[in-house]
Amino acid sequence: MPITDATYVGQIASVTGGVIRVRLRDDMPSTLVLIEGESYRVGQIGAFFRVPLGYTHLYAVCTQVGADAAPPNETAQLLTAPLDEDTRLKLSGYRWMTIVLFGEALGGRFERGVGQYPTVGDEVHIVTNFDLRVVYGAGSSTRSISVGQIAAASGISADISVGGLVSRHSAVVGSTGAGKSNLVTVLLEAVSDGSLPNARAVVIDPHGEYASALDDRARVFRVRPDPKKGERPLVVPFWALPFHELQQIVLGSLQPNHEATIRDIVLDMKAAAAPKLKNAPAIETLTADSPVPFSLKQLWHDLDRFERMTFSVSGTGQNATTLNKETETGDPANLIPTRFPPEDPYNREPYKNNKKRNIERQLDLMRSRLKDARYSFLLAPDQYEPNLDGEVVRDLDMLVADWIGHDKPLTIFDVSGLPSEILPTVVGTMLRVVYDVLFWAQDLPVGGRKQPLLIVIDEAHRFVAEGGDSAAHRTLSTIAKEGRKYGTGLMLVSQRPSEIDSTILSQCGSMIALRLTNGADRARVAAAAPDELGGLIEQLPSLRTGEGIFLGEVMAIPSRVRVRKATKRALGDDPQLPESWKTTPRPDVKLYTQALRNWRAQSTVGPESEPAPTKKG
Repeated sequence: MPITDATYVGQIASVTGGVIRVRLRDDMPSTLVLIEGESYRVGQIGAFFRVPLGYTHLYAVCTQVGADAAPPNETAQLLTAPLDEDTRLKLSGYRWMTIVLFGEALGGRFERGVGQYPTVGDEVHIVTNFDLRVVYGAGSSTRSISVGQIAAASGISADISVGGLVSRHSAVVGSTGAGKSNLVTVLLEAVSDGSLPNARAVVIDPHGEYASALDDRARVFRVRPDPKKGERPLVVPFWALPFHELQQIVLGSLQPNHEATIRDIVLDMKAAAAPKLKNAPAIETLTADSPVPFSLKQLWHDLDRFERMTFSVSGTGQNATTLNKETETGDPANLIPTRFPPEDPYNREPYKNNKKRNIERQLDLMRSRLKDARYSFLLAPDQYEPNLDGEVVRDLDMLVADWIGHDKPLTIFDVSGLPSEILPTVVGTMLRVVYDVLFWAQDLPVGGRKQPLLIVIDEAHRFVAEGGDSAAHRTLSTIAKEGRKYGTGLMLVSQRPSEIDSTILSQCGSMIALRLTNGADRARVAAAAPDELGGLIEQLPSLRTGEGIFLGEVMAIPSRVRVRKATKRALGDDPQLPESWKTTPRPDVKLYTQALRNWRAQSTVGPESEPAPTKKG
């Protein structure tokens, strides 16, 4: 008896795990099917299909379509048939498609995963918009946020699982201009729209583009703040860095024996300063990596003084040496060195210090960095800078409370003004401080388990490059592997997924892929896709701007989504062309003077007008 159900499209020909080969029905002359007044196209890549198995319905997505070769006698008929003859019927028996299972529904309740598999001969049906509303409605609740519309169905909201987004980690990838900045802005808007009043998200923004779109919902930190926008200065205390990271920034490379000696000196300085803290740690627990304040200027002065010391010989029997008297007394606070009588080059008095380390070049670098205004956020961090005795006004608890303990749901770290050579180190240290505080507060109300935190990393390939070993790489690797257990989620945003560490990318339970044209990037996305849906990745070059394929835990089923426009545009959006060239008047050439002033001041925003010229004489 023929099947008359209008949704029926074919039967299963083979099953290989979750991948199913379907032979389309041979009495379907057209792939355009009309069901209850709505048209559906059979064989569309990304379209959904249903496999009924008694009370259970399996759901699958189409990843490939094709037609088998016709038998020789029919091939000859096709070649000799008139051009105006409809030959589609002769191919209808050989048309097929490949679908991949991703979930099942029992009693109207949908869930990811498959409990039982179909077999050869089972029916395959089109999923109608009514079925889609049931499936997508399974994830629509107060636990979801909307980011747009499902592209394959009209009027169905694309709702993302908040739990899947935060606790399972995610990656947002797409070529330049595909809509990544808009998508991230939409996600952050949805998180901070008031429906989740206790939400916490931290954004690492290397280009300074998100503050313009989210400044009313976020506390923005920038190395050189713009007081007009109420931004706060970004400071990262140097003493929170592990010793090796700090050494690389201020001293550079050292001989192993000298590195060990200076490490011991730093440990002694931290041990001397630790009892002065309000919450003093036990001395025996301290290492040179412990986040305990000490004076970097005093360290420089002591090391420099040791290099400059000269001696005279006193006495005759023992040939003893005596330290020469200082010719100039140094000032560590102002980086003024202590001076001694210069050593004699002919091995006569004054004699040089035979134990000197010969690290004058490294100490010159250290002094230069301490005086460099670009590094003041790190090496002279306002109230977090220790005095010469290692005492500080504010400790790390106040810093973390200022970063993520405020009443706004978003925190944006605009790191666009940081020197590129230390950017991974500083970002890694910031995230390590936050993560460690939340880790040790896991049983407290401020811990990640009670109040989870989402960390968004834009330009992620700069921080977690394949084969990298920076502070950011190590910290983000730890968060990717362990953060879920402690309430810290990770979102990686990148235009070059092929350059991201494959181990970290594989920890992402969700993949949001916008248009990608590079073959290596698509291959990396296909390898990291959390479902067996590599065929869907072939759609990526043809996606429209703002469209993305959502895979994994963020949505109930793999979906092609049309992302809505953000309320405010991020600065990373494309300029308005050709309108800008048509209607915007040419600017005053005097503004180039202001641009030069901004460049030298390392600020993108300057005074409204040039200062009045000063009188001479």
